[in-house]
Amino acid sequence: MNAEVIATGSELFSDTLNTNGIYISGKLLSLGINVVRQTVVGDSPKEMESAIKEALSRSNIIIITGGLGPTFDDITCEIVCKVLGKKLVFSREALSSIAAYFAALNKQMNKINEKQAYIAEGAVPILNSAGTAPGQIIKSDDKLVVLLPGPHRELRIMFEKDVFPFLKKKYERGIVKIKIFHTTGVPESVINEKIKDIVTLEKKLEEGSLKFSILAHVTGVDIKMVVSGTNEMLMDKTLRNIAFEIRGLLKEDIYSEDGKSMEKVICELLVKAHKNLAVAESCTGGLLAHKITNVTGSSAVFLGGMVTYSDFMKKTILGVKEETITNFKAVSRETAGEMAECVRKIMASDFGLSTTGVAGPGKSSDGIPAGTAYIALARDSGTIIKELKFAGSRAEIKAKIVQAALDMLRRELM
Repeated sequence: MNAEVIATGSELFSDTLNTNGIYISGKLLSLGINVVRQTVVGDSPKEMESAIKEALSRSNIIIITGGLGPTFDDITCEIVCKVLGKKLVFSREALSSIAAYFAALNKQMNKINEKQAYIAEGAVPILNSAGTAPGQIIKSDDKLVVLLPGPHRELRIMFEKDVFPFLKKKYERGIVKIKIFHTTGVPESVINEKIKDIVTLEKKLEEGSLKFSILAHVTGVDIKMVVSGTNEMLMDKTLRNIAFEIRGLLKEDIYSEDGKSMEKVICELLVKAHKNLAVAESCTGGLLAHKITNVTGSSAVFLGGMVTYSDFMKKTILGVKEETITNFKAVSRETAGEMAECVRKIMASDFGLSTTGVAGPGKSSDGIPAGTAYIALARDSGTIIKELKFAGSRAEIKAKIVQAALDMLRRELM
C-alpha cells in the first residue's frame, strides 16, 4: 500500500518548515503504509492540480496539508473537488464546529469563515477542536484523499484522533516496530563505522524485513531500526538483540532512546541522584534554562538560571573577577569556569553549568572565530571545562552548545 503527502502553501518555499510531512510519514510507516513521495506545492491552482493528479496516478492514499483556511489563497478543497469530479457542499456539522471554536474564545465568528464549512460531496468531515479549518476524508473509487490543515498542532490533534484510527482499521497490514537510539557528540561517520558490521549481518539474517537508517541532525545522530512482519514476539526479540549489541558498541554516546529529549534525561538523572542544578549563560541567551524548564516537573531539580550576556553583568551579577575578563576575555576557559562556580555559589546548587562563546555569524570583537565556545560544570570535586568548535548558523551553534553542556552534565551523572 503506497501513500503520498502533498504539502501546500507558497510559504513552505521560504518562511515555514514543513514538519507535517515527517510526522505523517512516520505515523503511516507504523501501519506498514509506504510513503513513496512527499511533494511541496505553492498556491498556484495549476501546479496544485497537477501535483494531485500525479499523486493519484501513483498511489492509493493521498494526504494533503494546508490551504483549508478562509482566505482567497486557500484553494485546496476547490482543487481537490475539481480533480475528483465532486461538488462542494455545505456541512452544517463543520459550521457548528467552527462556531463552537469561536464561542469558546468568546469571539464572534466572521462571515468569511463560513467558506470553511464547505466540503467535498460525500466526504467525512474531520472536526478541528484547535482551530477553524475542518479536515476531510474523501473516498474516490479505490483512492483515499485526506485533507488536513497546515498548522502542525491542529493537524497532529486531528490525525491522532480521527485519521490514524481510520487508516489503522482500513489499511494496517502486518506489524511494524520502530526503535531509535539518540546520540550526541559523535560524528555520523564514526557511528556508521562502529555499527556497520551489525547492520550488514542483521540485514542478511532478516532478509529484508529489517531496515536501518543513520539520521544526522543539528544536535546529534539518530540510529533508526524498523522491523516488519507478522510475528510480534519474534520481532520484539529481533529488536532487543540488535539494541543490546548497539548499546554495547556505543555505550555512553547514546543519551536516550525512542524520542526522549536530552533535557528530560538530565532531569531524570538529577532526580535519581537527589541533586539540583543552576545555570549561567552568555552566548546561549537563556536557551539552556529554556530547554530544562520545558520538562514537566523540572522545578524539583532546577533552581534557576542567569543570563549574563555582557561583561558588566558577568562581573556585577555573577561575580566573575575583573582580571579574569581583562586577562583572558569573556570567551575563555577561565571565564566559563568562574561563571559555573559563581552561579553554583549564588544559588547553593549541587551543580553549576555555564556557557560562553561566539554564536556568529562573524568573529567576536576580540577576533574569536564564530562557533568557538566554552562550557563548564562546577561540582564538589572541582570544575570541568571544555572548549568547543562548531559550525552552522547562529541558531544552530547555540543549540549545539546547549546540547554539549547538557551532555557534559549527563556524563557526570551516569
